Amino acid sequence: MAAVHDSYLGMVEEVTYGTAVAVARFLEMTGEDLKGKYERIDSEAFRAGQRVLHKDRFQPNPKGAEGSIKLEGMDSGLGLLLKHALGSISSGAPTGGFTTHTATVGDLRGKSLTVQVGRVDNAGVLHPFTYTGCKVKGWELSNAVDGVMNLSFDLDSAKENIGAGAGPLAPATPTYSTTAQLFTFVGGVVNIAGAPFGVSDISIKGENKLKDDRWSTVGKREPVEEGLREYSFELKGEFEGLAHAQRVAALLASGTIAAVDCTWASPQGGELKLTIPVGRFDAGAVNFDGAKLIDHALSGMALWDGSASPVSVAYKSKDATP
Repeated sequence: MAAVHDSYLGMVEEVTYGTAVAVARFLEMTGEDLKGKYERIDSEAFRAGQRVLHKDRFQPNPKGAEGSIKLEGMDSGLGLLLKHALGSISSGAPTGGFTTHTATVGDLRGKSLTVQVGRVDNAGVLHPFTYTGCKVKGWELSNAVDGVMNLSFDLDSAKENIGAGAGPLAPATPTYSTTAQLFTFVGGVVNIAGAPFGVSDISIKGENKLKDDRWSTVGKREPVEEGLREYSFELKGEFEGLAHAQRVAALLASGTIAAVDCTWASPQGGELKLTIPVGRFDAGAVNFDGAKLIDHALSGMALWDGSASPVSVAYKSKDATP
């Protein structure tokens, strides 16, 4: 008999969009809300005496699935999601038991995942829910003082497969890294224009602007990008002087821009470094609120300089491959 403690999250990269593959990578999760979307196509015709829709005059209309998975940042296991969140990833040579995988902004076409969630009912039976054709629509990395790095990935899926089936739809047997360590506030450093900024809370978000409603008589087509991606940041710290306030208020576009570098290190030497080479600072007011230190909440967005990736993540991991 299973218990809720036997719930699991597994994933694997697909070869063909929407074609299930048996999940092979398992990540520790804090929660998920993946769920199928099921619509109904109702008749609008009328028969004598009818005051309610007739039982035979509608058609079930499955419309894929969507939702998010929530994880904690660790120095193992995240490379695959970073690749599918940003679009491209390259790996360096192994050094001292670690390999650095660098994710950069790239083409998301042809990149999809099979994701399986094991959920346990109140009778102690574990049921696999398998989501095929999963694309990362958006993501968030956040960390507050005294806390663990949190990661959330918003997924769009071509289909929800409920319950055990053959092959890749069968329940998986989870296995986990035995060497992974957490990224926490203790190992975090934030620099703005190369100078440290003491943050108490940080959030960085990405929106991939996928067109996820490409339905036709052939089913759901792979979501593709339309419009411009958006990468935003929020950094909360103390009012340390005028530099950041003046950056927000600058009259020249060039004066509003500065690089943002955020680095987390694990106790054993793993590292996640997120770099925004061109960050535009859009807000950052400072206000008195009683006889206490003044907070300074800065926010803005990543821009492109025409060459460097607008956002990159160098992930020094125990994993030999992403």
